[in-house]
Amino acid sequence: MEITTIDLTAVHVNHRGDWIFVQVNTDEPLYGLGELRAGKDYEPQVAAVRACAEWLRGKDPSRINEVTKGWPDARKDRDHTNAMSAVEAALWDLLGKRLGVPVHALWGGRVRDEIRLYANINRATTDRTPEGFATNAAAAVADGFDAVKLAPFDGLNSGIDSAADAAVGIASMEAVREAIGPDTDLLIDCHNHFTAKGSLEVADALRDLNLFWFEQPTPESDLESALEVKTKCGLTLAGGEQRAFGDGWTDVFEHRTMDVVMPDQTVIGGMAEVRRVSEMAESWGIATSPHGPVGPLTIAAHVHCAAVAPNFLILEFGWGEIPWRSTLTEPEELIVNGRIAVDDRPGLGYTLNPDTVAKHRVDI
Repeated sequence: MEITTIDLTAVHVNHRGDWIFVQVNTDEPLYGLGELRAGKDYEPQVAAVRACAEWLRGKDPSRINEVTKGWPDARKDRDHTNAMSAVEAALWDLLGKRLGVPVHALWGGRVRDEIRLYANINRATTDRTPEGFATNAAAAVADGFDAVKLAPFDGLNSGIDSAADAAVGIASMEAVREAIGPDTDLLIDCHNHFTAKGSLEVADALRDLNLFWFEQPTPESDLESALEVKTKCGLTLAGGEQRAFGDGWTDVFEHRTMDVVMPDQTVIGGMAEVRRVSEMAESWGIATSPHGPVGPLTIAAHVHCAAVAPNFLILEFGWGEIPWRSTLTEPEELIVNGRIAVDDRPGLGYTLNPDTVAKHRVDI
């Protein structure tokens, strides 16, 4: 079997952009699917996938390690790493289909039968007031989710140095806690908006809300601030969603700057890199919670990664973005009570539904 071409399929989602899927084709009637980190202004990522396709032509798709380590441009920049990430997932999907087994079986088998999800309501919330966040949080809980995340400081300036300057975000968190009650887990993503001082003041302001975690309060490149917050805030710290490859996590583990690491299959270099970072984290006694509030093939890839990780905690799900999400794949993406089953379908377990794709396709 040889790789022949790579096709790209884009569907328009909403004001945040598009989802793009890559299909690695072979000289046999088998193909693999992956998802490209897209959103808006994704032409460089698309160009990188097409460059990767040229390099891959004629290669054996089952030699995934050789392919992913051999492409000389994989570490060139973020666009090329994102391209490699999408293609690598498609190669795992293809290998599983070729062998008739799920990806998690290729990695030694699952350690759990279902994956707990949290509803990231941030992307679906256009009314960014406390009332708007509270309304969507309550709706996610009504859909069966028992964990909700928002990023209420988006839109504020970076370098916030006090809780007073973050009052609107704090009010949103308080409104959401009231809307979802005390028994639903509440997560916050700060998107690097704070100084160390501001982080600690906000942590104090939110302490009575019983947060599940406190995500990326300071820029991760500022190691001194990260360590200060980790030492003093008293909350569970999570982060790392933009880090690429296993060696990009060395400082996290050496300095223990996080309690939960959030590798993202679409940016880290692929599924095997998520698994590698999860194993590194496990050796340090750190939990893993993959990041990726995007399309269903990213969720599928992360389900297989989470299925084999003993230290897996919870998985991100982009709640409420589009009403037709579940129909985009065959079979449909099925979430029950905020959980998704680990199935035994070959590969990642999904194909694209051509009817739904046709309704929402955009040219790239």
